Amino acid sequence: MWVVPLASEGMFADPPEPETTSDGLIRDHHWAEIDYLTRVAPDVPTAVVDILLKLKGSRNPWVRAATFRIGASIPAAEAARLKQLVIAWNETGYGWRSSPPEMVAFAANLLNGGQRKAGIAVANLLFRPRGKKSTKAPELVIDEYWYEECLPTIIAALGDDALKTALHWLEEYERDTGHLSEDFDMTYTSRSSIRNEDDRFASVEHALIDAVRDATTAAMAAQPQSTRMMLSRSPMVLARRITLHATTEAIKKAGASRDDIQRGLLDTATELLADGDHRDDACRIELCELARELAGHRPGALEPLVAFIKNGPPMGVEEAQDRLASYHEGESPEAIAARVQEWIETWQHRWLSGIGNDALPAELKTILVQLDNQRGSIDSPLTPLNKITTWSGPNSPLSQDEMSVMGPEDLAAHLESWQAGDTWGPAPSHEGQGRELSALITTNPRLLDGIDGLVDRLRPTYLRSILQGWEAALKAGLNLDWELVTELIHDVLTHSNTSRFPHEGDNFDDDNDFRGAKKAAVNLLEELAKKRELPAIPEEALRKFAALLLTEAEDETAWAEYDSHKGDMDPLTLSLNLRWPIRVHGLLNLISHGKDAPWFQTALAALEGALAMPDVHGASRAVLGEGLGHFLTVAPNWIGERANELFGTADGLTRNQQIAMTTAMAIHRYHREFYAFLEPCMLGAVQSRIPLVSGWKGRTDPVQQIGEWAIYAIIFDHRTAFNPLAGAFFTTADPELRGQALGRIAWSMTNVESVDEVIRDRLAALWDSRVEHVRSNPDDAMELNQFHWFIRSNQFHAWWWLPRLKEALELSPGLAGERFMISKQIASSAELDPQGAFEATRLLLSGKAAAGLHTWDLSRNAVPMVIARARQSGDPDLERQAIQLMNELGESGYSELESEVMKAMSGEISEDDLEDV
Repeated sequence: MWVVPLASEGMFADPPEPETTSDGLIRDHHWAEIDYLTRVAPDVPTAVVDILLKLKGSRNPWVRAATFRIGASIPAAEAARLKQLVIAWNETGYGWRSSPPEMVAFAANLLNGGQRKAGIAVANLLFRPRGKKSTKAPELVIDEYWYEECLPTIIAALGDDALKTALHWLEEYERDTGHLSEDFDMTYTSRSSIRNEDDRFASVEHALIDAVRDATTAAMAAQPQSTRMMLSRSPMVLARRITLHATTEAIKKAGASRDDIQRGLLDTATELLADGDHRDDACRIELCELARELAGHRPGALEPLVAFIKNGPPMGVEEAQDRLASYHEGESPEAIAARVQEWIETWQHRWLSGIGNDALPAELKTILVQLDNQRGSIDSPLTPLNKITTWSGPNSPLSQDEMSVMGPEDLAAHLESWQAGDTWGPAPSHEGQGRELSALITTNPRLLDGIDGLVDRLRPTYLRSILQGWEAALKAGLNLDWELVTELIHDVLTHSNTSRFPHEGDNFDDDNDFRGAKKAAVNLLEELAKKRELPAIPEEALRKFAALLLTEAEDETAWAEYDSHKGDMDPLTLSLNLRWPIRVHGLLNLISHGKDAPWFQTALAALEGALAMPDVHGASRAVLGEGLGHFLTVAPNWIGERANELFGTADGLTRNQQIAMTTAMAIHRYHREFYAFLEPCMLGAVQSRIPLVSGWKGRTDPVQQIGEWAIYAIIFDHRTAFNPLAGAFFTTADPELRGQALGRIAWSMTNVESVDEVIRDRLAALWDSRVEHVRSNPDDAMELNQFHWFIRSNQFHAWWWLPRLKEALELSPGLAGERFMISKQIASSAELDPQGAFEATRLLLSGKAAAGLHTWDLSRNAVPMVIARARQSGDPDLERQAIQLMNELGESGYSELESEVMKAMSGEISEDDLEDV
């Protein structure tokens, strides 16, 4: 009863915003009013949703978390209104207080409550991979553990849409991780067996494989042929394996089902067995399982395998001979021939044993008996090859709970006296106990208060653990015993590298010396040197920490370790993992306190000394680039005087200058002041036409990012389109990189509520100028291949982008094969321009031979609407072309197209029914 009156008085209008502290940390402020709204939402959902919609601009994390909680607890029709908030907050994040299970429950509530469009949109935001964030994995909204935990909930709620949605997510994931591209497919390595994958950590990839596997099994039981067709459109070998496995499981579960269902499954299984695409060695386990199951229903269906097995591996004898001859130079032709025969028989034995004697046709049974007699039978033919099982992870003799009840002296005495046993296996170790100690100190940093002389009493393993625990506690805003921290850091840094304690266990069970503890000490100093409000470090203690970082932390051994480092870490990652550059990070933190800090000039001098070292790895230059914002703020004259020396000029850049520049660009977003500072070296980098060294691998190509900044400068009117940097980029950079830079700028406008018309129009004018360039220079057509982001941004009207899409497709036919989803926009544009939408769609479908979910999406969501509007246009020629295209697609397997077109023409399907992809 009180919600509306309180709202009318402004009670819910102003949740407190997060506060940025002086050291760059974010402090959240709780807003108790949102707890009240959460409790009453099930009773008055409309009123509460009305209030939440007015908080779209709020960054309060409790508001964002409660929105999901409320959305999961109210009727779906009201919850669907919250979709706009979730989409609006996607770019800035949902905050660490948002619970993944509640986020998923919101999406499930929408799906289960009949709000399919909104539910699929939210599910895509939560579960669809969002592009590559590193060299290893795509970016995700929820972490891997919760992704795997919550995916079954959303798959169940998706119902009939589960398979196509999960398959799309899986394909996106495999592309983003680099397992799948236009040139190769390594998806078959993701899973040794589709049936299960035991003893593994939480994994987005395996969760998606399980989801697609189970959804395919259910779909196969209901519609085997159309399900097989859907899976066949995927370019992944992994999809073929899933198809085989799901068909086997569907046959097993069919049992006493109707004859027509069982017959359809068996027909599909027979076709799969005869299909050469499924006879890949990567599909062996799943194909053999299907053959075993099918033999019990249709023994004759295995006859096509006779020629396949007898002919031997797909590579062929001649190619195998050539390869083996190159591997075994000097061997006689007879010896090579014997090796080839051995290879063929091994291959045949694995396949025949996998299918099994009971299922094999008579001709193949004889071959299997001969091979068993010659080579011995294979006990587990369907076990994945080279599977290894082991344990991992150190163990502790005491748990955190047991340590927590001990007094400081008792705990120190235990750590001092405990010795590791000599047992084989996952026995307790110093490392295991150290990890428990570190975790406990993270939440209870005063655990060892009052204990002096720790360096003399404890192994370096435990000293490292204590220092690491203090660092974590400091990041969490907890107070430390500053005197004890100062003493231990000093004693560790001034101790020799040699430890008096005898090493116990394997290399990873106990630290051999003090180097690990010294690195932990420098890490802690680097954290202590940051500007911070919580915990408040006393000024005297801060002076001592600065002195330790400037003096005792400088270590020739640390430099030698860094200088001799071998590995492929990029400079920025290296700067976070080795002791010498970690200290350089600490110097940067000291400088960021500003010129009034007593150590400011000394820290600058120490940094100059570090930059003068012959740094072949470039980590110090990565720190320099990372800290550019600090230098421009607190030491503008210092950095300005050294700009040419440290970052390079228009005449060129050294390797270390490239690292400084590329790291600065990767860390910082475009800003007018940054751009002005880096403009000379960016120009030199583009004009050099040689590959740039990236300070941070896995980020955008440096030349592309230079192009993005040049484009930003143009559209923000900071530079004209004819400035030297833009001219150099659009003249010398690879056309594909130019296109990616343009596309990235358009992409940055997606999910933005509004873009200033002047900025948008400048970008549009720049695009038109690039199209004009491609007309005169057809070899640069790749520059147009990212135009789909202009469409997907939803900032440009269809009257502008539709003719430009058609022209881009004509100038750059490769655009039709690009992986993007603009079907909804294409369908909507058909209302405005039936002719243009039809011609663009036909050009897009010309790349259908490449197959994939983008083509599937276009066919399902755009084609029916586009053909319907073309037929209703009143233009006889256009109607004729539309009917011709409909017939062509029907003949190629799209049997439901005509009925979907008729529904669109009658109004049963409208633009609002199109799925968000």
